[in-house]
Amino acid sequence: MTRESDNVPAGYPGFRVRDPATLRPTPATLRRVAHAKLSSVEFFSAALRGEDFVFTPWLTTLIDHGGAMRFLGVYRSDPVEDFGDDDAPPDAVRWLGIRRSEWIRDVDVAQANQAPDVGQYLAAGPQVSERYAFATTDTVPQVVEATRRLVSDFARGITVSAPGSPDSRWQEVTVDVADDGFIAGVNYSPLLARSEVVESHLPFWQETVDRVALQGGVAPDGEIDLTIRRSVPEIVSAPYRAPRSR
Repeated sequence: MTRESDNVPAGYPGFRVRDPATLRPTPATLRRVAHAKLSSVEFFSAALRGEDFVFTPWLTTLIDHGGAMRFLGVYRSDPVEDFGDDDAPPDAVRWLGIRRSEWIRDVDVAQANQAPDVGQYLAAGPQVSERYAFATTDTVPQVVEATRRLVSDFARGITVSAPGSPDSRWQEVTVDVADDGFIAGVNYSPLLARSEVVESHLPFWQETVDRVALQGGVAPDGEIDLTIRRSVPEIVSAPYRAPRSR
């Protein structure tokens, strides 16, 4: 007698394992994949001036504008100087890594419709634009000061109230903080609620960090290695149905 499970891949007991369903590259699907790419980088590593460094998130933001999503984050390494068993002083020099990523819906839809292989486009194509900039804390004190000020604002507490107007330029805001001894995250839609701390203080931090990101900073010695959550490769490896010709 042949059991049903004899001819299928191993999985959880009582469950049949099948290939994922074919997906169409619709705007909603493209947005889902892009969101996973933007939000799923846990940390990254790079060699700078002959030494390897790992960069963990200090303060990161993901803003959904509706037709675009933009990620901006400041990551930092351990202190450059080895302090042994002693705690590093607050002003110890570290490397900062700024990650600036952007997804634009109309550009993505047009590129996906023109791609001969949608799966390959999503796996390795220019769906999301990425830029990394590296600098030491002593060379970009404005980024350090702006980040510390925003972290301090968050540490004092975040209040949410009814929105003053429904025409916010932001549809969804996600902010994550991982400072020494303080870890917090906030996610909300300014269309449904308002946070004075986030909406009043975040724009200055964005402008300060974005300006440094566009300058480029110190070039890494080689490739940048990303550590991501498993969801991203699972999403982009799913089979995609080619868009219908018009």
